[in-house]
Amino acid sequence: MLLVSKFVRGSAVESFHIGYAVVVDENGGVLFSAGDPEYPIFIDAAAKPFQAIALLESGAMEKYNFSDEELALICATHNGEHYHIDLANSILKKLDLSIDNLHCGIHPPLDRQSYEQLAIQGRRPTALHNAHSGSHAGMLAIAKVLKYELSNYTEINHPVQQKIFEKIKLYSGKERIPVAVDNSNTPTYFIPIYNLAMMYKKLVEGGDDHLRRIFHSMSLHPRMIGGRGRFDTDFGALMGGRGVSKVGAEGVRGIGLRNDDNNPIGIAIKVLSGSWEACDSMAVAVLKHMRLIDDETTKKLDNYLNAGVKSYTDAEVGKYVTEVIVE
Repeated sequence: MLLVSKFVRGSAVESFHIGYAVVVDENGGVLFSAGDPEYPIFIDAAAKPFQAIALLESGAMEKYNFSDEELALICATHNGEHYHIDLANSILKKLDLSIDNLHCGIHPPLDRQSYEQLAIQGRRPTALHNAHSGSHAGMLAIAKVLKYELSNYTEINHPVQQKIFEKIKLYSGKERIPVAVDNSNTPTYFIPIYNLAMMYKKLVEGGDDHLRRIFHSMSLHPRMIGGRGRFDTDFGALMGGRGVSKVGAEGVRGIGLRNDDNNPIGIAIKVLSGSWEACDSMAVAVLKHMRLIDDETTKKLDNYLNAGVKSYTDAEVGKYVTEVIVE
C-alpha cells in the first residue's frame, strides 16, 4: 500500500506528502500497512496518555483531587483556548505552584481566535498557552507528591522522567529505546511505528485500571485533547466513547478505537514531511479505507480528509487530498 497526500493549488499538484501507517488488530496482527511497519519514529506528544499513567501510579490524582477533565488536559496538545488555560492554572493552584515552575516554554496559542483575543487585550502569551502546559503540570504533580526536586523535572535522569520511561517501555513492548528532547524540553522516544499502533491498541483495550482511566478521561472530554478545529477533538467527540486520537509532532498520530465487533484496533501514522494537515487527512483516509468509520462520520470529518488551505484573507487557495493506493 501507498499513502500519499497531495496539496492541490488551482488545478496543479504543488506538493506530495508520503505517509507510513500501520493498523493492528486485537492480537497485534497487521491489518493494514503503508511503508515499513518497523520504521522508527519519535513519538513526541503521542506518548502523553502513557506518560500520564505515571501520574496515576504516583497517587497525585487523589492527593490533589484532580478531575477527569484535568487528567484529559494532562494528556493533551491543546489549543490554548480559555478553558485550557483555566484548567492548566487550576492544576498549578492545586499544587501550590505557579507559571514560573513550567519549563515548557512560551509560544502563541495554536488557536487563531485565542491568539487574536490576546492581541486585542494587549496581553502576551505565557507558558500556560503552550500546547504542552497540561502535561508539564502533570509531571510537576508527580514530582511534588513524591517529594522530588522540581527545578529539573524535564531532564531524562530525573526520577519523574525515569518513571515515565518505564511506562513507555512497558506499553511499547520495547526495552531499548533511543531518547532525544522534544520542543517542550521533555524526553521523546524513538520506536517503530508498529509499536506506537500497539500502544494505542492497548489504550483502547484497557488491559489495566490505569489505561481504562486514561481512555475514559480522554474520550469523555475530547475538547481538552486539542480544541476548536482539531482532528483529535472532533474525532473523539464523534466516536462517543469508542475511540481516541492523539497527535504528536512532525506528522505523527496514534489512534485507538473499537470496531463494529467491539474489538480494539490500534493505528499509527507518520507523515515523512512532518505536515500536520497531511497527517489529519491521512488519518481520515486510513479510517475510511479500513471501514472503521461509517459514511456519516466520514462526511463529518471531510474538512480534514480534504483539508482546505486559506490565504491571509481567509480565501481558500488549495486543499490536501489523500489517496490510499493499492499496489
